[in-house]
Amino acid sequence: MVTVTAKNSGNIGKKASLKKILIRSLVSIVSLLLIVLVWAYTQFRGSLPQLDGSYQFSQLSSKVEIERDENGIATITANNRADLSFATGFVHAQERFFQMDLSRRRSAGELSQLFGKVALKLDKSTRIHRLRARSTKVIEQLPLSQKQLLQRYTEGVNAGLKALSNVPFEYYLLQQEPRSWSIEDSLLTVYAMYFTLQSGDGRYEWQKFLLKDSLSVGLLDFLLPTRTEWDAPIQPELENWQRTLLPSASVLASNHKSLAHRIEPPVLPELIPDDAPLYGSNNWSVDGSISETGAAILSNDMHLGLSVPNTWYRLRLKLNNESLNGLVTKSSSLDVSGLSLPGNPLIVAGSNGYVAWGFTNSYGDWGDLIQLKINPENETQYLTKNGYQNFTEYSETIHIKDEAAQEFTVKETKWGPVVNGYSEHSMAYRWVAHYPQGINAGLLEMEQVTTVQEAMSKADKIGIPAQNAMLTDHLGNIGWTIFGAIPKRKEGDYSIPGDWSTGELDWNGWLTSSEYPKVYNPQNHRLWTANARVTSGLDLQLVGDSGYALGARAQQIRDDLTALKAPVKEQELLNIQLDNRAIFLTRWKAQLEKVLESSQQTEFTPFLKQLKNWQGLAAADSIAYRLVKEYRLQVAKVLMNELTEVCRHKHPKCDYYKATHQWEQPLWTLVSEQPGDWLPEGFSHWKGFFEEMAKRSFEPVLSGKIILENYTWGKKNQTQIKHSLSRFVPFLGKLTDMPTLPQAGDKDMPHVAGQGFGQSERMVVSPGHEERGILHMPTSQSAHPLSPYYGKGHDDWMKGIPSPFLPGKTFWKMQLNPET
Repeated sequence: MVTVTAKNSGNIGKKASLKKILIRSLVSIVSLLLIVLVWAYTQFRGSLPQLDGSYQFSQLSSKVEIERDENGIATITANNRADLSFATGFVHAQERFFQMDLSRRRSAGELSQLFGKVALKLDKSTRIHRLRARSTKVIEQLPLSQKQLLQRYTEGVNAGLKALSNVPFEYYLLQQEPRSWSIEDSLLTVYAMYFTLQSGDGRYEWQKFLLKDSLSVGLLDFLLPTRTEWDAPIQPELENWQRTLLPSASVLASNHKSLAHRIEPPVLPELIPDDAPLYGSNNWSVDGSISETGAAILSNDMHLGLSVPNTWYRLRLKLNNESLNGLVTKSSSLDVSGLSLPGNPLIVAGSNGYVAWGFTNSYGDWGDLIQLKINPENETQYLTKNGYQNFTEYSETIHIKDEAAQEFTVKETKWGPVVNGYSEHSMAYRWVAHYPQGINAGLLEMEQVTTVQEAMSKADKIGIPAQNAMLTDHLGNIGWTIFGAIPKRKEGDYSIPGDWSTGELDWNGWLTSSEYPKVYNPQNHRLWTANARVTSGLDLQLVGDSGYALGARAQQIRDDLTALKAPVKEQELLNIQLDNRAIFLTRWKAQLEKVLESSQQTEFTPFLKQLKNWQGLAAADSIAYRLVKEYRLQVAKVLMNELTEVCRHKHPKCDYYKATHQWEQPLWTLVSEQPGDWLPEGFSHWKGFFEEMAKRSFEPVLSGKIILENYTWGKKNQTQIKHSLSRFVPFLGKLTDMPTLPQAGDKDMPHVAGQGFGQSERMVVSPGHEERGILHMPTSQSAHPLSPYYGKGHDDWMKGIPSPFLPGKTFWKMQLNPET
């Protein structure tokens, strides 16, 4: 028998009570946490789009059907174009409203209202263009058909947003309420693409000006070539290419005299040139005489920053021919498929069954920096050919989350707004984006064109950032021209900032489509563009140059196309999109191999062994490719920075790599010719220089930070495709971001691939034969991680597995009806 004293019995009772309290508290906490999680999940799930069922809307005139396949690819069928536009807005808002919101805020300078003071600097740099005010004026001038289309789309967007059970989940995370859509917001989403594809402040011209202001003519010509051996224009050259001769050593010596009294050399830029993305694209075509379909075939892959969700939204728009009482004509029917830009009711690139079209960024000269002459007696005036004029001033208010709004003044001239950041120089910027000709809903015209020539005739009516338009039709024709407004310029030099006060430099209206550069049905049956120079002669003068890409990518595409034998199939064009052969770096591999073979340093032995395994590919598992890539960039960084040091000494913001993408030519000239007087400071011979550059580029391996076997291209070139908020919200990336994976490809080859940059789509289509077509898109249709098709299609994009151009079998079907 055990006897328990009263005292011990009391202690045991107290412990038991405490244990019960703790258990109850824990149960309460867990229950509360579960309630919060269930509530959060319910709210999160409530922002998913409706996939089945029906709605009624007063804005509709007849029934609209919205079908989605297992990947969420949408087909919208209606009886008229206005109802199609409404339904497109509805779908875009339900799937992508936050993306649309970011686009309009980016171009309007309104991100601070959403994100706070962190976005204020960007907003101010954008707000000087006053694009919301310009959008309102453009809307007033649009053709009635375009205005009505945008109005109906706007109504659809707001209806789609309202129909969600809860606001898009991003607004919960930001503790904000979404703002309704307005008609001018659709133009602002196009303006956002202007900022992606063109300079909003003329920095390319400015950097060339800094170099010209610092370097001698001979050295400047050498460092800024206008033509290179890599060029592959589709227009015939007027003369054969010749390498720019290396200036004499005295030219370099005279250039460096200004550095004699420097205290210390400037710090070399940290950014390695090739790490900066070049927003652009590839496209090409083959005509019907060599295609398997007998119609022409279009290939297009547009290169943009990659994020979740993707830039594009796949869409098929159809008019229901049953509503036409048996009288079906091209003008009353419609079946157009391809890529839409959320925020707009149009197919940006795709096929209407008669004509297929796609774009690459043109990199023509679409804006001019103007040196202003300020009245020395009145700083509120600037000089024009008609004397001094007053600046026009606008007061702009930027609303900031959790802070008081800020006011600032925008100054404008007759040519455009005053832009900042140019030291002692006062500059204005004249930009196509500032004019009504630069923006509209003119892509609507592409829905009804039936031939390439008809599409070319619309070129000046399509208000988008000027693009290389690749065109193909069902009759087998192919063509290239520019889509977008092209200004008429007086004769003169517009490559650097100029003084327009005399009237000798100016714009005189706009070119018409008949005056545009174009190529139609060339004798070689093939066309191609890849952000490099396309034109020659007088057409090049019309288009200008604002930083063409090096032609290596275009040249490789040209050669790939030339090698194709009839009959050409769609798969063969997809193979070119996935071509990651390292043709551009082949000579650098040979040069590095020679350096290592001639060296007496044993530490180079394992690297030389890897180079011997060179397969000539930017493959994810290639060690040799990464070794050559890093070596070239190291050589470029030291050599080219030394040659432009005078500019950085005089102008600290001077950046040679922002003035040209053609620096491979002067770089390779020095590497191949090895002139003794041009050796960088601290080296007595080129052999020692190249060995030191190899050491520096191999440093991560030599220092033991990484073993050579793991020093693959894919370890560096990994996908980083993330939601715009995942870096700021803990654990969100676990739900939203695409897997981080090694990938093949690089910049100077058809298969363009970077960490957060690359082929935002791959499209191959022959008009009239869309069922044979191919269309890849990274991430997926959806922006919502709980969507049943979230991430679907991404694997095909990663692996290059052909996926259909047209939507597949219907998995979900929704109906929008007019109110009865």
